[in-house]
Amino acid sequence: MDEEKREISNFLEPLEYGKVFADSGMFPDVKSAAQGAVKVLAGKELGLSPMQAINSLYFVAGRLGIMAQAMAALIKKSGKYDYKIIEHSSEGCSIEFYRVNGEKEKIGMTTFDKKMAAASGIINKDVWKNYPMNMMFARALANGARWFCPDAISGFYTVEELQDLEPEHKKEVIELTSEGEVKKNGEAGI
Repeated sequence: MDEEKREISNFLEPLEYGKVFADSGMFPDVKSAAQGAVKVLAGKELGLSPMQAINSLYFVAGRLGIMAQAMAALIKKSGKYDYKIIEHSSEGCSIEFYRVNGEKEKIGMTTFDKKMAAASGIINKDVWKNYPMNMMFARALANGARWFCPDAISGFYTVEELQDLEPEHKKEVIELTSEGEVKKNGEAGI
């Protein structure tokens, strides 16, 4: 019976946090107590406090992602892994990853650059144009974390990656030709 009560309590507490977060209106992606509770519960799995979870985890296209800086903190906080930024510019980012066993042992390196962003079709998105260094870091870090220290991030994708999966909203273009034909996005016959 005590185990049942503990289980119920473990669920009710995040739900109470979720209600407070949703009712506050300060967190636009949290539209209900349940969504707030999901963020708190996921954060708990990652070792985050409720406030860290609400500020570091975001719903993007129906999935829960983690901000790149929070992922970076989880890697360092794990005590098992570390990383070092080797190169970081608007052209690309290279990061070395280490296993920590008393001393650091290099386990791999990851790079994400403009060519890779262009090949994946994300280079022309507004966030990539406005914050290229941030996006290069987020992608290099996320790739390396998944390859070299997946247990530190529990399989999460970064918010930045999930945003890149979302199709950009294209504006509809309505055109009236000199012949009086109406075209929508370059195609005749609306």
